[in-house]
Amino acid sequence: MKPVFSLVIFAAALLAAPQAATVAEKNAPSTITVAPDQEPGDRLVVSGIVYESDGKTPIANASVYVYHTDATGRYTQGPKDDNRNPRLRGYMRTNTQGRYEYSTIKPAPYPGNGPPAHIHYHVNAPGHQERVFEIVFEGDPKITEDIRARAAREDGGFSIRTLTRNPTGGWRCTQDVTLRK
Repeated sequence: MKPVFSLVIFAAALLAAPQAATVAEKNAPSTITVAPDQEPGDRLVVSGIVYESDGKTPIANASVYVYHTDATGRYTQGPKDDNRNPRLRGYMRTNTQGRYEYSTIKPAPYPGNGPPAHIHYHVNAPGHQERVFEIVFEGDPKITEDIRARAAREDGGFSIRTLTRNPTGGWRCTQDVTLRK
């Protein structure tokens, strides 16, 4: 009976593991590196502007938190994959023009069956509703009609981005975000 009890305590401790914060520190930079140059995978730069609900007025000092899988489709290394504490994550605050940018790798989809490769976003600003969604990449064969329909809605949880090659051979895309009051 004791080993079962210990297993229950161990499982409860895993479930209670803290999740990474989703809001950037007040002094976070607007440009960061999520995945260092040594990280395996195709390089990717994502930039964008966070806007007020009018879609035109930039929001300075908005918090942008992003995270994603590595080139093997995993959030962490080791026997248990933990998306609550991903290895590849980054925190930014938009600059005075509402801009942010990060350098990383193009994530891989989860091993086996699952959703398309994606990057998770949490975007916050005082006086605005938090926006939580995932960007996926046009051309990914795992993008379903449901994902396309959801991406067409303002709060559908997905944004489909087109990747282009930059002069150094890496990928680039833009992800602007509009927050509601």
